[in-house]
Amino acid sequence: MRQAFCALALVLLAGCATDSEPARHSLGMHSAQTEAGQGLRLLTDRHSGVQLWVAEQPVLSQNDIEQAEVLVGGDGQAVVLLSLSPSAQALLASITASQIGQPLAILIDGELRMAPIIREPISDGRVALTGFDSLAEANALVDDWSR
Repeated sequence: MRQAFCALALVLLAGCATDSEPARHSLGMHSAQTEAGQGLRLLTDRHSGVQLWVAEQPVLSQNDIEQAEVLVGGDGQAVVLLSLSPSAQALLASITASQIGQPLAILIDGELRMAPIIREPISDGRVALTGFDSLAEANALVDDWSR
């Protein structure tokens, strides 16, 4: 009996020691443009078919999210509202101020999901994401980004 208990304890301890954190969904906000350029890669939005040349490195990522929540829009579609950290707010304000008229590519798990055209600087650090396949998808992303 004692040997069985020790074996069970070892199995439980080994399970605690593994790095089995579930995979997190990645988010990247990238500078983008409609024409080819140095250090840019061509991506296509699967919903709209829009093609953009997107910077390899994101300017902001899921690590910059302070809070994420799911809302349901007037059309019944899921909206993910992101609130960014203070340092990310300042960076987003600077980037959007300097890139008026250009798209801001939003990549989720490396896939171009939306690319709104920047009309004015975003100074409040809040970003609304739309175009999800389902409410369940939006909830899964918020669960990952709220950790």
